[in-house]
Amino acid sequence: MRRQRGFSLIELMVSSAVTFITVLAVSAAFLGYTQSFYTQAGIRGGQASLRQTHLMVVRNLRMAGYGIEPYRAFDFPANWSRDSATAVNRSDRLVFRMRNPAFSARVDSVTESSVTLTDGLPEKLLRGQIIQLMCPGAIDWTYARLREEAIKGAKVLQLQDKTGAFPNLNQVHNCFSNTGELSSYLFKIDVYDYSIQLIDEDGDPASPGRPYLFRRHGLGNGPEDSFGEPVAEDIEALRVTFVNANGASFIPDPTLDPPIYGMGQNDPRSDNNHPGNIRAVVVGLVARSSTRDSGAAPGAMNQIPSFGRKVDGTPEAALSVDPSTGKPVPYGFRRVVSEMSIQVRNMLSTEMPVPLYYESGGVSPDACKGELPDDEHSFNCAGG
Repeated sequence: MRRQRGFSLIELMVSSAVTFITVLAVSAAFLGYTQSFYTQAGIRGGQASLRQTHLMVVRNLRMAGYGIEPYRAFDFPANWSRDSATAVNRSDRLVFRMRNPAFSARVDSVTESSVTLTDGLPEKLLRGQIIQLMCPGAIDWTYARLREEAIKGAKVLQLQDKTGAFPNLNQVHNCFSNTGELSSYLFKIDVYDYSIQLIDEDGDPASPGRPYLFRRHGLGNGPEDSFGEPVAEDIEALRVTFVNANGASFIPDPTLDPPIYGMGQNDPRSDNNHPGNIRAVVVGLVARSSTRDSGAAPGAMNQIPSFGRKVDGTPEAALSVDPSTGKPVPYGFRRVVSEMSIQVRNMLSTEMPVPLYYESGGVSPDACKGELPDDEHSFNCAGG
């Protein structure tokens, strides 16, 4: 009779140890792969936010000053600089204006307190909207701000009180009477106000908020809306450097004499440090990964990297605590610094552009009447 033989205790222990080591190795490899994938996904998220921000800011900034005098194109509120006590994450605030090229409405009459349109508004305008009123051929123009919301089709717009300061100029020019063949027009001035805001997403007031780049519109019930709309998440810092015609960076001073239309080529106002002489803007951004590295210690990756220089020319230091909130910079996030230079060609304009379009059904078929182009005549016949 043949004896049956099993595994000895030593063999079982050896096989169990080999199996345990194999499973441990596979698990470690899987965890390492998962952590690497999670980290790379977070990095890609930060890079996507960076690309999205650059695309939007660059596209908008290239239009800065279109349809408006160059010295009115950029604005510098009291807290625009990174040296301001309220500058979130020691970031700059970028504010500029442009005429919306897709909006126009014919004007019937103008007073200091209201505007009457011939055909009504093509779209709704919100309270606080800046408008530009222009005489035929840009003989003269003025600016005003809406006192209240105006619905699509509205023919009477109520204006905020005249102050004599832009944009509440509310001037009434004789050429607004529309007694001739050409009409006066109303245009919309869009405001782009970019800044960093920290949003409390976890409900814990003690923890740092998540950084977002926001765009304000200069509208709403107050002087401006509090936040506006988010452009991209995880943009931690914004740095803005202004460049003049000589290629040198400078700090714009709105109190200087502004460059104006019709001045001589050698006029000293053409090369001073007024914002009207901005020729390019260098936009620097810091984007962090959308997720924290799971293995990072509290003391690791806890600074917004330094880039740029202070007003006095000395290099900036890395930021570990936000001066405006006193909260530490979140740790464990990978960060990317990016800079891009954008030329603002509209700042070179020497006269007011007049966006007059071909009117196919008018008395004079080839006359420019300010109407939006139709499918048959989809071109701009007078520049702008």
